[in-house]
Amino acid sequence: MNTKKEKIILFSIFILAIFLITFQYTDTPRVWIDEGVYTSIARSVAESGVFGLQTEPGSFFQFGALLTTNYPAIFPVAASIKLLGTGVWQARLPMMLYMFALVIIFYLYTKKKYGFYPAILSVLMLISFSPFYGNGRPVQGEVPGLVFLCLGAVMLLYFEGTNFENKKFAVLAGLSLGLAAATKPIYLLLLCAILPLSLFFWIKKIKNKKNILILLLAFIVPIFFWFVINFPTLDSITKIIPTMILQSGNNSASSLSGTSLPLTETVSANLFRFVSESTPILFTFLFIASIFFFGLKYFKKDKSDFSISEFILFFFILFNWLGYLIGTGWYRYFFPANILLYLFFPIAVIAFAKTISNGYVKKIAMLVPAVLILFQFYHLIFLSDTSFFVSYTRNITLFRALSAVSPTQKVFFYNSPEAVVFLEGNNYSQYIAFSGLFEAGDKNALTYTTNDFILTGNDPKYADVVSPCYTKKEFDRYFLFQKTINCKNKK
Repeated sequence: MNTKKEKIILFSIFILAIFLITFQYTDTPRVWIDEGVYTSIARSVAESGVFGLQTEPGSFFQFGALLTTNYPAIFPVAASIKLLGTGVWQARLPMMLYMFALVIIFYLYTKKKYGFYPAILSVLMLISFSPFYGNGRPVQGEVPGLVFLCLGAVMLLYFEGTNFENKKFAVLAGLSLGLAAATKPIYLLLLCAILPLSLFFWIKKIKNKKNILILLLAFIVPIFFWFVINFPTLDSITKIIPTMILQSGNNSASSLSGTSLPLTETVSANLFRFVSESTPILFTFLFIASIFFFGLKYFKKDKSDFSISEFILFFFILFNWLGYLIGTGWYRYFFPANILLYLFFPIAVIAFAKTISNGYVKKIAMLVPAVLILFQFYHLIFLSDTSFFVSYTRNITLFRALSAVSPTQKVFFYNSPEAVVFLEGNNYSQYIAFSGLFEAGDKNALTYTTNDFILTGNDPKYADVVSPCYTKKEFDRYFLFQKTINCKNKK
């Protein structure tokens, strides 16, 4: 294929990626509690310079190790809010950029390592995968972490290509992997284990041992910054390790129902998903193909083609999957591993096809990636939560309800941080309790009459607690109480 034709194909796919990433991105998926927390922190950074959740004007709750998405994802959102104002499109704009960056980095990695055709197939598998949009558009850390992880893998490819001599690539690889580690606890825990292990296995190939130190020091810099932001005092560090382990796998409860199960039952239940539910079954298929591919590479006599970046990415996939097995069973917790498998699946199929002598069977095997891509596009367009034919109203309804609030009016959000995204002013307070892990804000403010508006979930018990001074309006899953009577203020 000539270069001009390759450019046309690549340009067309990038245009398609931009369309899919931005299509209805402010409406789908619906805002939810985690996105609300991270966006609220970004607002606090933009408006007050404080890395914490505003509980009332001038007062903030700082999460420390409880925060599962950190500054590499939150700071760009804060910058967008600072420059463009508050709103869901401003908050999600950096996430769109991260998503497209991942598309580009996917292409760069697979093109350099495996060639043009596998790179195109990997990108098509990525952009046709519906959870890419459900997990990528909201303000959360999975995709930003993947961007820095894959960028680090690209830099490692270049570093290895210079026989581990170029210090610039050592620094860039270390910084990228460090930023990935600083994005989410799962990336931090896994990379702090996998990166030193990888360097140990490749240490004989790295003649200039100083470059290992340079890479590790560059890796530590973003993590040190993460410590400074989240743990301003030594006392705040004491519970970091158990909390990080808890948060990295969402292990606060061992079932989707929130009830605690013995570890063996949890692992058994989660393992069963990989043979009984569609998304885990897809993961199993991709994972087995990748194991076969890396097995071929590792056990052949000449192992020179097996790169350190492949080692890091494969063991990240493996450890992410193992961590998922002891968690709550939410698919989002093996989403990074699922995405990374698309880097290797096309080349794994090609490698498998080369072992087949029957020409007809070989052609059928080579069609597998194309068939999977077509199926994923069909699911994305017609069946997924972010399909072209699903219309969610929560975002637009919250926007309409809160855009009418004057910046001078005081609003109290009770366990609904996702709604703060749609409030233009910062004259608000909130209370939030999250999965039994923490409480932030004044719970009793629900009974005060000093607020002009109160937003809660649509549980009838809230209507019984809120003062008769307020009229109630119900929409989506919320009650919005508006003060209409001149009552005597109390607190």
